[in-house]
Amino acid sequence: MCQEIGHTFGLDHQDENFNNANLGSCMDYTSDPTTNQHPDPHDYEELRAIYESHDDSTTSASQASAPNLPPPAMSEIDFEGPGQWGKLVRSTRGDRLQRYELDFGGGHKIFTFVIWANEEDRGRGKPR
Repeated sequence: MCQEIGHTFGLDHQDENFNNANLGSCMDYTSDPTTNQHPDPHDYEELRAIYESHDDSTTSASQASAPNLPPPAMSEIDFEGPGQWGKLVRSTRGDRLQRYELDFGGGHKIFTFVIWANEEDRGRGKPR
């Protein structure tokens, strides 16, 4: 369950070889899961890299002093492929994990997190 939740938050496997020594992370494939039941420091570093980085000086919604309604265009986006996801702002793990940012100004942004499952899909804009 820990590994599946990690994937949901954007983490990738640290190692996919069942025969290697355990890394002590639930994001590691293993033949003996008793030692790989929780995230390790590397997993937390990856989560910080995904969620704590702020590339601008805008305030968060909880810090805004007045209501700031999103522009209507935000609800009219077609997210069918990378051309509509905005600017690629982060890529890790051999480009398997990517974060795109579509900035509408005024602090209104849409972030798209992509986990590419298949090498051949990456060039065709078909995330899994």
